Amino acid sequence: MHAADGIYGFTSSSGALPIDLSLNERASGKTKYALSIEKTEHPDLKSELSSRERLLGAINLEEPDRIPLLLRFFGRQYLVERGRPWNDQFDRVDQLLRLGLDDAVGISPQLSHREGVRIRRWKETETGERYPLIVKEYETAGGTLRQVARQTPDWPQGDDVHLFDDYNVPPARTRKYPVDNAADLDALTCLFGEPTGEELDDFKTYAGKVEDFSNSREVLVEGEGPMLGDAAVWLCGIEKVVLSEVKDPRFLNRLLEIIHGWDMLRIRMLLEAGVDIVFHRGWYESAMFWSPSAYCKFLAPLIREEVEAVHRAGVKFGYIATRDITPLLGIISEMGVDLLFGPDPVEGNCDLRRVKEEVGEDVCLWGGVNSAVTLEQGSKGQIWDAVSEAMRILAPGGGFILGLVDAVFGRTAGTVETPPNSLGYVIECWRRMRDNVRQ
Repeated sequence: MHAADGIYGFTSSSGALPIDLSLNERASGKTKYALSIEKTEHPDLKSELSSRERLLGAINLEEPDRIPLLLRFFGRQYLVERGRPWNDQFDRVDQLLRLGLDDAVGISPQLSHREGVRIRRWKETETGERYPLIVKEYETAGGTLRQVARQTPDWPQGDDVHLFDDYNVPPARTRKYPVDNAADLDALTCLFGEPTGEELDDFKTYAGKVEDFSNSREVLVEGEGPMLGDAAVWLCGIEKVVLSEVKDPRFLNRLLEIIHGWDMLRIRMLLEAGVDIVFHRGWYESAMFWSPSAYCKFLAPLIREEVEAVHRAGVKFGYIATRDITPLLGIISEMGVDLLFGPDPVEGNCDLRRVKEEVGEDVCLWGGVNSAVTLEQGSKGQIWDAVSEAMRILAPGGGFILGLVDAVFGRTAGTVETPPNSLGYVIECWRRMRDNVRQ
């Protein structure tokens, strides 16, 4: 989501936001804060814009009626009160809209196995292996893919192993990745195809439900599908992908072309479903794994095709990248990305000012506040500073959506739950600043 003087209240010579807390309160974090979000509602400040209009305005690089706060949730079914969970994303949207927050509904088409694909799964124990081994095979017309994972104590998938999952990436968990060589690519080409029958009917039915709900609540519809570099890492492991950039570019090009075919299929389904924005996930596409030259050579041409297809349909294109994105900013902008989720000044090593200066006139920026460190470990004063810094730097001129990077976490394997008090205080800080900066 990427001026008129003073529209956000930035009229002082210092460029500072109005601050309600004393310096001593901010430094110590000893502020009086009521956890109940309802107590901070301002029903008299109802906007003329719907949530969908507000978010699309920001994505269009405009300055909407107020700076939006849009949260992503990972494994979490409540906002700040565990006793008030939501049942599904529709219930969540209703809860958040009642609190004056923005939200969106999402849809993601699943990949369908080609006819004739057989899947076998079993467990083994082996001398020298500390943990049981989960073996999964996909028999296709082009050959067999074999995946072997160690069932470590923190393994979240039971007696199964998923093809696409972050838990499989560390070599300590995965003994054999599904794709090792060119022969495996022959099998991979025969694994997924067009959805048909019941699978297609189920997707269309759910897409219709999402459309009806979004129209009734006037909220954005997000489509998730493209996963180019992420899928490459899930299938091969990080080491194989990174080494192939130099040692085996032919293998890597063919792997990415196969995944790109799946991505374009899912994009077509999302566009037919009527989404407002298509998100490409690129957590493993950062400069941690791809130099700018490698990114331009292998990834950019394929992502550019995605962007062009989405734009031809009059839909926005969102890109998710949360770590070490600075070296790639120019490429991301040149590809035509409309919205970048991920500017994170803590874990993402991101200079917010540089991001705003380099791409803020062309790309809407969503994020600005770290979740895992700032909210889990920071005082209220530090949280206030983080929120105010993000809004002060990224909001002027429009094209900004405040967000927590990567997400608001629940109690899941491998993550620490985002403290409800900290999340509640982020919302309180945003409310104070949002209200102070209203024109």
